[in-house]
Amino acid sequence: MSVIVAETYVARREKTVEFTALLDEFLKFKKAHPQLFRGLKSWKLYKQDYGQPTGMYIEMWEYENLAQMEETNTRIFSDEGIKKINEAFHKLVEPATFSATIWSEVA
Repeated sequence: MSVIVAETYVARREKTVEFTALLDEFLKFKKAHPQLFRGLKSWKLYKQDYGQPTGMYIEMWEYENLAQMEETNTRIFSDEGIKKINEAFHKLVEPATFSATIWSEVA
């Protein structure tokens, strides 16, 4: 059964243009490097339209199991291109809003 890493965060209001540009950079990078993301079953990004906090994003990274998640994440986040994107990302989000959880499929 699948394992999902769910990350939630809010982009800094004054950094939304930079955040959008970085998101586009990530999507292009991901598309250009499919071998790097081998083992990732799916990746989705949603933006909250209603509720608190306003403009919250939720990223969902789906893997086959925890072992696959560890192997894939080690490969992805060891890459210099992703390290650069990840470092920039954390400068553009409100730190107090960032959280990461791991969910397991039940049914």
